Order: sequence, then structure tokens, then C-alpha cells
Amino acid sequence: MVKEQILEDSFDIKKSKKFYNNEDLQIINKSDLIISQRTDIVRSLDDKVGELSNKILRDVDHPKNWQPSDYLPDFSNNWIENINSIGEQSRALPDEMLVVLVGNMITEEALPTYQTLINKVTATKDLTGSHDSAWGKWTRWWTAEENRHGDLMHSYLNFMPKLNMRAVERDIQYLISRGFNPGIGEDPYKLMVYTSFQEKATQVSHLGTAKIAKKKGDERLHDICVAIAMDEARHFSFYKGVMKDIFEKDENGAMTAYAKVMKSTIPMPATNISSSYNPNLFTDFSEVAQSIGVYTAIDYANIMEQLNNDWDIANRAVTSDEAVKAQEYLMKLPGRYLRLANRRKDKSFEFDSSKFDWIK
Repeated sequence: MVKEQILEDSFDIKKSKKFYNNEDLQIINKSDLIISQRTDIVRSLDDKVGELSNKILRDVDHPKNWQPSDYLPDFSNNWIENINSIGEQSRALPDEMLVVLVGNMITEEALPTYQTLINKVTATKDLTGSHDSAWGKWTRWWTAEENRHGDLMHSYLNFMPKLNMRAVERDIQYLISRGFNPGIGEDPYKLMVYTSFQEKATQVSHLGTAKIAKKKGDERLHDICVAIAMDEARHFSFYKGVMKDIFEKDENGAMTAYAKVMKSTIPMPATNISSSYNPNLFTDFSEVAQSIGVYTAIDYANIMEQLNNDWDIANRAVTSDEAVKAQEYLMKLPGRYLRLANRRKDKSFEFDSSKFDWIK
């Protein structure tokens, strides 16, 4: 049996040990011990997690806390004119931009999957659903803030006449029903690496969309995308900060966990977007986002570089052989991806709207 699969089974399912031989059992027992130790370390950071979340999260009455209605017209007055105005602005957006907007919105609407991911890991689990712990509070408040993103984008896109919202809603339902497995198992270190990277990637994607909206004259859409991106930036600061504290407690373990996540690459939350209309929907959506510069392979490399700098990877005094190799790998990785991205930069791309029944 492949060792990586044994570890994954141990993390995720805890299959009956009677199915494994002695060598396999040693690997399972070792992986269980590692997860237990990492869980204890993350739990020991509860006070810091609480302090960090209090700095980042905003109470509902905070002056900078926003709601979706803040960015939508007041439809109690001149509602026909307001709807027509959004429709007219949206007609100036190219179909490629509409595809990326829909893909971003569908990703945000799959929020139940992401909350489930955090609550699956023992170290960060909300034990009762309303537990008065640092992680319980963070997860619920983070979810409450994230919930606004899909609500706002869904509401705004409903007024765009070129969109087939029934097809969009069909794919939201399908994405949530399929779930999501980023391959981190029950490892809280890997969870922090993944969420740090993903929050930053989402921020970049929304800012890229905002930039195009502004160029096309849709100021309201620009403001919507910026508001969402700023939330993602705050959430990125949280997960990145927790992982930095983990590095201070366990440099060797943090380094190896970071490297293992990056070796398997970061799967996007929308990986399972698909439909009977187009089973390759995620790949096609990703290529469109790359082609218009919303989220590219260069962005992927730049995020790695930022995390390496923020976590001071180059100067970490790791001691185990595995951690030293991981450190060397991580230092070279952004440059490697950047070279690959630059080769792809000039790759020709021809947009085919027929791949997306989101567009009428």
C-alpha cells in the first residue's frame, strides 16, 4: 500500500487497523501521533487566536461593517430605472468578464463546504455549534462575514439580462452537493497553509475583477468586488498570522507541512464546478480567468513568494533532515512557478462562449 494513501486514510477515515500489516500500522500510528501533537500546539494558541480574531473581525455595529444592501440601489424608489441602469452597465462587460464574475460568485456561494472543512479538523472544531472558544467564535464570525459575498454578488448578477441565472443556480447546487477535499486531512498546520493561500488568491481574483469593471465603467460592480476583496484581505491576515505563530512553536513541523501542501499544489474551492452541459466547466472557467488577467499562474507564484517572506522561510533554523529539505524546496518553488507562468503568458487563447450556458 502506498504510504501517502495510508496517511490519508489515517487522517480522514480512521479505517479499521485490521486491514493493515505491521509496517502500515507503524505509519498510521506515527501519523496519528503527529496529528495529536499538532492539535495540542494549535490549541495552545487559543489566546493568540482570540486576540488576532478580535483585531480582524468586525461586530455588526462596527462603522466599517457592511451589508449587501449598502452596495445595491434602493429599489423602493425608481426601481425600474435602477434595474435598467444595472442592465445597461452590464452590457458593456465582455462575456469573458461575465464568466469570471459568475465563477467567482458560485465559489462564494459554496460557503457551507468551507465551514465544514474548518470544523472537520479537531484542533479548530466548534464542538457544539455555538461553543464559546476562540476557534468557535472565529469560525462562526468568519462564516457570517463570508456569507455576505455570495448574497451581494448573487443579488447584483440577477439584474444582468445576459445571464442565465437558472443555469448559474443549478451549478451552485451541484458544487455544494459534491463537497470539497483539499487534501489536508485532519492536519491543522496544513489547514492554516491552505486557508492562508486561498484567502489571498480570492482577494487577488476579486481585485482583478474590480479593475476590469472600473475600466468598463461599472463603478458599482467595482465597489462590490473591492468590498469583498477587502474582507478576504483581513481573513488572509488571520490565517497567515496563526500559521506564523505555529512556526514559532514548531518550526520543523510547520516547514514540512507547508512544503507538503505546496507539493500537491493548492486546489481551488471551485474545482468541482461541473454540469451536464459542460463537465469540464472548472478548467474552462480557469482558462478564461487566466486569459483576462483576473487570476493567473503568475499570481500563484507571487502568493507563494509573499507567504515565504511573511513566514520568514529563508531564516528559519530548522533542524530535522525533512524540514531542511522542505525549506530548500520552498525557497526555490516561487521562482520555478514564475518561470513556468512566463512561458505560458504568451499562450494563445480563444474564448468560446458556447462552453458556458451561464451566458444567454
